[in-house]
Amino acid sequence: QLTAVWQELKEMAQQRGRKLEESIIYQQFLAKIEEEEAWISEKQQLLTVPDLGDNMAAVQGLLKKHDAFETDISVHGDRCTDICEAGQKVIDDRNHHADSIAQRCEQLRNKMYNLGELANIRKSNLLDNSAYLQFMWKADVVESWIADKESHVKSDEFGRDLSSVQTLLTKQETFDIGLRAFESEGIQNISALKDQLIGGNHVQAEAINKKFTVVITRWNKLLSDSQQREQRLLGVQDQFRQIEELYLTFAKKASAFNSWFENAEEDMTDPVRCNSIEEIRSLREAHAQFQASLASANADFEALAQLDKQIKSFNVGPNPYTWFTMEALTDTWKNLQLIIKQRDAELAAEEVRQEENDKLRKEFARHANAFYSWLTETRGMMMEGSGTLEEQFAAVGIKVRFTEHHISKSFLTLMVSGS
Repeated sequence: QLTAVWQELKEMAQQRGRKLEESIIYQQFLAKIEEEEAWISEKQQLLTVPDLGDNMAAVQGLLKKHDAFETDISVHGDRCTDICEAGQKVIDDRNHHADSIAQRCEQLRNKMYNLGELANIRKSNLLDNSAYLQFMWKADVVESWIADKESHVKSDEFGRDLSSVQTLLTKQETFDIGLRAFESEGIQNISALKDQLIGGNHVQAEAINKKFTVVITRWNKLLSDSQQREQRLLGVQDQFRQIEELYLTFAKKASAFNSWFENAEEDMTDPVRCNSIEEIRSLREAHAQFQASLASANADFEALAQLDKQIKSFNVGPNPYTWFTMEALTDTWKNLQLIIKQRDAELAAEEVRQEENDKLRKEFARHANAFYSWLTETRGMMMEGSGTLEEQFAAVGIKVRFTEHHISKSFLTLMVSGS
């Protein structure tokens, strides 16, 4: 009986020794489990931090850290697998903590799985935030580009003449080419990115749509303003072309009018000296014809005044194609009216003078004819007369003195009038 008790005691001691060894193995197992669980718990807290970065640099930094973290997860995942395999071996060795080991292995696997899911969610959130910030950054770049171009379409510079307007139109054409190029690069890019994010049900969909609407509205206004500026430049170009035509027409008509005036002035200022009443009447007839032609000249003058009024209505500078101004032409026209009046007076005075001269010429002719008749009569008397020679000379001398008196008086009057 004592032997049996001893034997039982020895078995109990051995059994307790085995359990103590199994407990040591179990405690070692637990230490490894608890170490991994502590790491998992620490990382779970890091994965639930709400900070996803508020700018592109911060997001890129967080993504790099997350990539490193995923490497750590892979390493610890392998470690957890090794721990669970070691735990299964302990279970297979019928460790009296087998149930607890199995339970802890299951818990460790679940925690590791959950940590992986949190990591995936965290990475997805970081990528979503990166895409959102990238969109916002690109949208800001586009909006900044638009803002820079808005000053061009809002410019109030539309040229000072036809040449400067054509230069601005060339710049506008280049500007429009730049708009079309940017539309295919900047606008289409953010449009595609917006569609991608909205199609993927991005958490920031509302903010993305709002930002995109602001940018596209501003872009469409830039296009509209650019088109309006182009149309206005084309209108100004047409206006300056009209002004150029008016300038050229005015210059041509002003030159012709001035040439006509110079010729008229030369004719009107020629000295009025005639030798017969027919000549003065011819001059007066020519002058009357000139005065009749003044209606046409007056029409040309009025046409010039109308052209000048049209040109001045555009509020432009002096005509570059002529030095004649409407003010100068007006003075010329008024001066011509004075010259015409003076010419009228000179011709009238000359006509009176020629009429007086004609009377004197006729009187001279009458006296000259009478003198000729006297000479003829006297010669006949001397040829046929009787009496002494002295008596005949005495008779002739009385008539000579009378005739000489009348002829000399008429001749002197005619010479004085002619001078």
